Amino acid sequence: MKGYPTNYKGIIFVETPLSEGQIVSKVQVDLSFKIGAQLKNLNDVKDGLVSRAKALHCNCISDFKYGQKSRWIAIDDVAYFGSGTALRLPEDAYQRILDYIQNRDS
Repeated sequence: MKGYPTNYKGIIFVETPLSEGQIVSKVQVDLSFKIGAQLKNLNDVKDGLVSRAKALHCNCISDFKYGQKSRWIAIDDVAYFGSGTALRLPEDAYQRILDYIQNRDS
């Protein structure tokens, strides 16, 4: 499988585009304007994307990208962001990726 899929709170995250599943929407999160943005981390980005994916009844974020950006004029000097494509994977594809993750990590 291309990319490095992970399962976070029931949503599969993969850094490459997937060819299977129904594309629903682009999703993104930017923690720049949150109080304590410098204390946030990748899990906070994923939490925001999980909320958006679940609201769209999706089970996967493909083409997942994330990072940090610095700001010159701000109280919090670093903030995280993330984006991807929310997909609805068929149950068999979703389960196949979960099995792949479990076998890889064991």
